[in-house]
Amino acid sequence: MRDNEEISVGAEKVEKIERGDVGAEEMKRMQGAAANGGARSAEARRAKAAAKTAANAANGTRELSEKEIAQQKKIAREEARAEKRVAAAKLKEEKEEEKRVRAEQARADKMHRRAERAEREIRRREERDAGREEKGGKQPHAPGFGGWLAAVVSLSVAVLALGAIVTVGYFDLQETKGALAGGYQSSVYEFSELVENMDANLAKARITDGSYELQKVLTDVLVQSELAEKCLENFPVEGHSAESLVSFVNRVGDYSESLLHKLAAGGTLTAQEEEVIEYMYQTVEKIRSNMPALIESAKGGTLEELLNETGDFNAEFGNLSNTTVEIPKSIEDGPFAQGAAKGDSELLSSAEELTESQAAERANSYFEEYKATEMRLTGKTQNGPFASYIFEFKDASGREFYAQITQRGGYLSVFDSYQPCSSHNYDVKTCVEIAGNFLEKCGYTGLRPVWASEAGVECCVNFAFEQDGAIVYPDMIKVKVCEERGIVTGLEAHSYLANHTQREIGQAKVSREKIEANASRRMQLHGVRLALIPVDGKEVLTYEIRGDFGGRRYYAYVDAATGETVEIFTVVSTDRGSALL
Repeated sequence: MRDNEEISVGAEKVEKIERGDVGAEEMKRMQGAAANGGARSAEARRAKAAAKTAANAANGTRELSEKEIAQQKKIAREEARAEKRVAAAKLKEEKEEEKRVRAEQARADKMHRRAERAEREIRRREERDAGREEKGGKQPHAPGFGGWLAAVVSLSVAVLALGAIVTVGYFDLQETKGALAGGYQSSVYEFSELVENMDANLAKARITDGSYELQKVLTDVLVQSELAEKCLENFPVEGHSAESLVSFVNRVGDYSESLLHKLAAGGTLTAQEEEVIEYMYQTVEKIRSNMPALIESAKGGTLEELLNETGDFNAEFGNLSNTTVEIPKSIEDGPFAQGAAKGDSELLSSAEELTESQAAERANSYFEEYKATEMRLTGKTQNGPFASYIFEFKDASGREFYAQITQRGGYLSVFDSYQPCSSHNYDVKTCVEIAGNFLEKCGYTGLRPVWASEAGVECCVNFAFEQDGAIVYPDMIKVKVCEERGIVTGLEAHSYLANHTQREIGQAKVSREKIEANASRRMQLHGVRLALIPVDGKEVLTYEIRGDFGGRRYYAYVDAATGETVEIFTVVSTDRGSALL
């Protein structure tokens, strides 16, 4: 109120000055008052500012809470944007699918109408010829001539009808075959365009720093991978020949989706995740560079040429599919399948260094049951912190194998087979036993199976080291068993060789009973055990909780010291067996 009164009085004085109703003495008095008033106003403003500063200091906790709320709102907005983009893309995909179905239906209706027109034309000809025959029967003819003429006319009509049917059927068949060939070619062109777009977006993802921009390009990659998979389903090739390419496209989509969830929650990419993006880009780039040859083989090709298993199209598609033999190493195919690789290997640094002949002897002993022949040392390679000798050999049936033996210690680090399996003769339980026995023969002990998944007629088993009752996930070995022959056909031990050492596991501060009680309220439990897992570059002792809820299988990991959940996976089914997301 006082401020309002002062403003009103000040306004009256200004009006007097403007009218010239103020004398010199009064003018001096007013100027002095104004100066004093300005000083008082300045002092008042300083006091008000000091009070506001004190209030801000007292309310610091409240302001921090508001910032957190703002951050949560930002995260929610980012999630909503990502969901909208995915929903919009899926809606576009559904519309395109509806358009494609309508086009196929229109083509079928057109062919049906043509057949009906041909049938009506035949009936009209028959009726017209029948009328002529009846009319001609009334004219005088020599005895028997009318019957002979009727027979000739009937035969002619039958020949014409048969010719019309054959002609219509021929053109309909040719049109159908042409439509099928055109559909295959259209799928090839569409797949090529999607690969171009995926290549461009993954190239952007390699260098993008901003979370929002990275979410945009990964959303595009996710949608494009789903559309690319549908295109591959329409290719005129057998499912087995397209398996590796379809698997790669699926995994790119799944991994992009998992990164989107992480970014939407405010997370950032790790060095391993950036390496996976680089891998996906390099592989898509290889596919893109091979697409022109595939398009050329499909261009103008007839249906028979496209379906020919030994034709140019199938040959070029085989070359394209061979570019994706590997799979992204950080896409989970079991709990913590990548481990947490360290800079140096404590296991190998103190091991004895083997000569080439010693490494060859070690390889022969590992593959004694394979009756290895033509064992050849083909070179050396450097896998992270350790070097390995490369060997190739054949078994008694002439199947080719590839192996790497570490230069220090002589451990089998990599093993692979070039011969696919084709039938199912061994179950998962037996395959796990076969894999465990093979690891013991190769000198790997103290391991426990932690994950098994069937991929076609192959069984993939993950083994992890067990110490003091805890599963040490960073020390992991993956083994592949052929269910047709009941032998190991693949092994990868990089994580184990890089990380294995004796650790101080420590004691859990939260009881197992408390963890089980809390988890059983949320899911149907299948087991709880201690597990050492990698978390942000560190190894953390946790409880691994396995259970089902709502028709899904979950793996949850709770910090054994604090009781806080640090990681959750859900099991999903893919064309290469079960995997975790």
